[in-house]
Amino acid sequence: MKQKNNHLFKVFITIITFTWLIAGCGGSGEKVEEEELPKFEVTLENVPPGALPDLSAELGGEGFTGEGWLTNEDYESLKPHPDAKPGGRITWAIFEFPATLRITGKDSNSQFVRLCQNMVYESLIGVSSIEMEFVPSLATHWKVSEDYRTFWFRMDPNARFSDGSRVTTADVIASWKLRVDEGILAPYVNMIWGKYEEPVAESPYILRVHTTELNWKFFLYFGGMSVMPAKYIGHLTGKQYMKVFQFEMPPGSGLYTLVKEDIKKGRSIAIKRRDDYWDKDNPKGKGFANFEKIKFTVIHDEMMTFEKFKKGELDFYMVGRAQWWKKECDFENIKRGLIKKRKIFNDEPQGVSGFVFNMREEPFKDIRMRQAFTYLFNRKKLMSQLFFDEYIYSDSYYPGGVYENPNNPKYRYDPEKAVDLLKECGWTERNEEGWLVNDKGEALELDLTFAAASFARILTIYQEDLEKVGIKLNLRQSQGATMFKMVNERKFKIHWQSWGGLLFPNPENDVSSWTADPLNTNNLSGVKNDRIDELIKAYNVCFDQDKRVEMIREIDGILMEIQPFALGWFAPHHRVLFWNKFNYPECIFSRTGDWRGIMSLFAYDEDKAARLEEARKDPSIQLEVGKTIQTYWPEYNKKHGRKYELKGMK
Repeated sequence: MKQKNNHLFKVFITIITFTWLIAGCGGSGEKVEEEELPKFEVTLENVPPGALPDLSAELGGEGFTGEGWLTNEDYESLKPHPDAKPGGRITWAIFEFPATLRITGKDSNSQFVRLCQNMVYESLIGVSSIEMEFVPSLATHWKVSEDYRTFWFRMDPNARFSDGSRVTTADVIASWKLRVDEGILAPYVNMIWGKYEEPVAESPYILRVHTTELNWKFFLYFGGMSVMPAKYIGHLTGKQYMKVFQFEMPPGSGLYTLVKEDIKKGRSIAIKRRDDYWDKDNPKGKGFANFEKIKFTVIHDEMMTFEKFKKGELDFYMVGRAQWWKKECDFENIKRGLIKKRKIFNDEPQGVSGFVFNMREEPFKDIRMRQAFTYLFNRKKLMSQLFFDEYIYSDSYYPGGVYENPNNPKYRYDPEKAVDLLKECGWTERNEEGWLVNDKGEALELDLTFAAASFARILTIYQEDLEKVGIKLNLRQSQGATMFKMVNERKFKIHWQSWGGLLFPNPENDVSSWTADPLNTNNLSGVKNDRIDELIKAYNVCFDQDKRVEMIREIDGILMEIQPFALGWFAPHHRVLFWNKFNYPECIFSRTGDWRGIMSLFAYDEDKAARLEEARKDPSIQLEVGKTIQTYWPEYNKKHGRKYELKGMK
C-alpha cells in the first residue's frame, strides 16, 4: 500500500525544520514549577490490528473503499540492496548533546532531534523523493477542497504507537494544539500552525482541517506534521510539555523508539528498532530502516571525530573539509577497501551561505558599503588555496537548481571597485595605524564573531584582504550558543551564516518585510522590499510550479540588487567515508536526501563485517574499493529530467 522508507520524509525535515532553525528557538526559558505538572499514569496496550469495531466504512472503518478520495500506491520508489536485512548497529558522532529531546518548541532544532525525529515519529503523508509525489503514511487517503482551503485525511486503522495504542484523529489534533500553544516558546511555530483552524475529527479515522488563508504549501505542511499520542500530550499545556518532555520523547508510531536507558547525558544517546512496528509487513518497506540500534556519540572536536572514525570507533564520517578530502583521505585502509570513499552527486537542495550584512545599522545601511565588502571577498583565493576547487561559486540566493536566476550578476574579487565605493561613502583617509577613517576621525572597524575554530582559516583570509584597503576586522571566537543568541538579537554588523536548502523555497520566512524587524526570524539582514512582498503573496497562492519558479527567480534577482549577503559557495555533492561492512542501494543516497539517509538506506552485513575484521588483522587482505565518484542521480536526470513539482493533491 504505502512505502515506509524513512528517506521519503526528508522533504518535510528540509522544508519545515530548517525554516525554523532560528525562528523556532526564541523565548525566555521560563521554568515550570513541579507542582504545576499533572500526575498521570500511562499503561501499555496491545490492540490487535484493524479498525475500531462498529465503526462504519463511511467513517473510515472496515470496508472503507476510498471512493472520492486520493491515494497513491503505484509510484517509483528506491530499490534496496537485495541482501539488506534487519540487524546490526551503526555509530556516528554528533557535535553537541541536545538541549532537549522535544521535537517541537524552544531548543528543538538540535542535531540529534533533526536526525532521529522521522525515525521515531510519522506524519500523515510523505513525499516520494524521486517523482515528488504525495504518498500515504499514517493516512491512507486524502482529499482537498476545490478552493484548496480544506483538507481531509483518512487514518490507517492499523496504525499503532510503540506503546501499542491506536493512532487516531485525536492524536493529530493534540499534536496541532501543542504547536499553537505559546507555552512552547516558539513564536514562529505558533504562527505557522496558527494558519489552520482547529482540526475537526469527523470520526476516529477521518480528520478535517481548514486553513485561515490560501497557501499552496499548507497541505504539505499539515500532512508532514509529526504526530504524537494525545494520551501523553493532550492533557498538557505547552508550558507543562516543556518540562515533562525535556529529556523524554512520547511514544511514536515510527520504526524506532528512544529508550531511557540509552540516554547518557552529555556523552551519547541511541534509538532502537522496533520488532513490533505496526506496518512491518508492508512490502514497500522491506530492505529499509534495518539497524537494530543507531547510536550517536558526542564529540565536540572535528579532528577528534575524524581520528575516532579512522580507529573504527565510528562507522561513518562526513568529510566537511575539502583539504582533508584531498590530503587526508588516501590512507591505507581506503586503498585496501576497508573504508569506502564516496563522492555522491544528487539533487539535494542547496542552501545559501556567506557574510550577511545587518542593513539596519551603519555602515551597511548603505548599499555601496555592502557592495564594497562583497568585492573584497576573495573567493577565488579560497577556492584554490583552501578548497582545492571542490566547490562552486554561489551567485544566487537559491543556488544550483531550477530557482536560480540565470541572469544574476557575478560578483568577483575586485579591490579597485571596492576602494572606489568606499571613497564614495566618505572613507578616503587613513589614520596613523593605516585604518580608513571618516570625516569624524572614526576608524572603519568591525567585529565578526564565529564559533567553529576550523573556520578561522577562512575568515583570516577575508580579514587580510580587508586590511589591505584599510578596514579593521576583529575576529572573535565564541561559544555557539552565545553567537546564536547574538544573531537572534541582531547584535552584529557582519556575520557568517549558512542555511540548509529547501526543496520548495519559503521566501516569506527569510526576506518578507514583516520578518525584518522582529527578533528571532531568519531575515537576519533586515530585507524590506515592496516588490518582494508582492511576489511572496502571489507565490503563496500560486499552484503552478512553473510560475512559482519565475517568481522565485525574480526575488533572487532583486536580492542580488539589494546585496544583503556577500555570497559564498556550495557543493553539489556529498563526501563520505564509511567502513566496509554495509549493504546499500545503488544510488547510495536518495535523490533529494543527504547523509542522514544512511540510517534508513544502509544495512549491516555480517559477512562483510567478518571479512573486514580479518582484513584489519591481516594487512595482506585486499577488499573491493569501487568507484569514488557516484553519479547515479545525474545519469537518472539525463534519462528522466529533473522535476520538482508536487503531485497528488488533486
